[in-house]
Amino acid sequence: MKEKTYYVCSNCGFKTTKWSGKCPNCGEWNTLKQEIQNKHKSHSLNIVKLDEIDLKETINYKTNYKQIDDFLGGGFVSGGVYLVAGSPGIGKSTLLLQLSKYLLENNHNVLYISAEESANQLSLKANRLNSKIQVLESNDLDEIVFALKQDYNIFIIDSIHTIYSSEVDSYVGSINQVRLCAQKLIETAKEYNKTLIIVSHITKEGIIAGPKALEHLVDAVFYLESDEKFNHRLLRATKNRFASTEQVVIFQMTQNGLKIVEDEFLTYIEDATESEGKAIGAILEGSYLMFVEIQALCVRSPFGMPRRTSVGFDLNRLNMLLAVIEKRLGISSLEYDVYLNVIGGFKINNTLVDMAVAASIISSLKKIIIQKNYVFLGEIDLLGNIRKIKLPDVLRKKLNSSNIKLFLHENTPNVESLLKAILQGH
Repeated sequence: MKEKTYYVCSNCGFKTTKWSGKCPNCGEWNTLKQEIQNKHKSHSLNIVKLDEIDLKETINYKTNYKQIDDFLGGGFVSGGVYLVAGSPGIGKSTLLLQLSKYLLENNHNVLYISAEESANQLSLKANRLNSKIQVLESNDLDEIVFALKQDYNIFIIDSIHTIYSSEVDSYVGSINQVRLCAQKLIETAKEYNKTLIIVSHITKEGIIAGPKALEHLVDAVFYLESDEKFNHRLLRATKNRFASTEQVVIFQMTQNGLKIVEDEFLTYIEDATESEGKAIGAILEGSYLMFVEIQALCVRSPFGMPRRTSVGFDLNRLNMLLAVIEKRLGISSLEYDVYLNVIGGFKINNTLVDMAVAASIISSLKKIIIQKNYVFLGEIDLLGNIRKIKLPDVLRKKLNSSNIKLFLHENTPNVESLLKAILQGH
């Protein structure tokens, strides 16, 4: 059997057969590390017929918390591999310690493998959460692989970036180390039918640190996000082979850990007074409806080129909505500087706030005060139409029993009807 030598960049994963001081792909220096691969391998094929496979009952490890179990698709699946990612300090360890506690209360064996924090550090969090989870303090891959073969159902790896293998000649946390360690752990978990939860960090660019292939190796990818101002944590799925990715779970960070938010309406509004240029928008997150305040200020421009300034909302989309308003409603903003602000420091990438943005701009230009119980939910296209959305039945029932008047495609199919609704409510 012949061996082939090649070099892999520890920064971007680029592979080449020749060494050089500078990576040809990312331009980093001294990142090419040598690896050896067998050139010829013997293969054996295991071809089976799908209708002849003896299907075994899938075991779900439930937490007995409805929001979490629905998010997971009934619970953690036996043999499933989950990747939990989030910014440093956002609460990943706290969340997983709480999940471990819930699983233990349902008689599921859980082993928490801490490769980043010491057992003493984890005990400080565990005491606040009243958790009695068993912890293995190790960052050696061989030792962790041996632990995966023991009599536990669920394993939590915190985190993948601090585990190392002596087989790879690169520093801890490098792409080569993360890739090899993740592959070994996943192979072992699949072989012994163990549920594996792997923790990963988020880079400054907002992506999962390490090779992008890490997301393709696992069965589900969960992101833990925060709004910082109201101390909420939002758990969303970008990939889930066992359930829908439309579900989310929202937590409130407290001194005793993360508390599940059960109220379907989340209000991020501090000032309830009515004024010009103010509109309430809504964002649909799973079974939650989140209300945010949008403010617009339109003032006559002293220059020939009016300014467009946006805080918390995409500037290009703001320009698009201004063009739609002028084209479809005949309301021009060419003589005005337009300032838009999402109150609370939020950065919204969701197009469902288009109606609220348009309503706030119309309110400022026409000097119309929008009623405080008006809420706008919908995306606006270039033709001025409001796009259809599917509102969960639980939200519809709660809206019908409240004093909130929600505007969406059903009662305002286009921007013309939106303007009419604003004028009627004035």
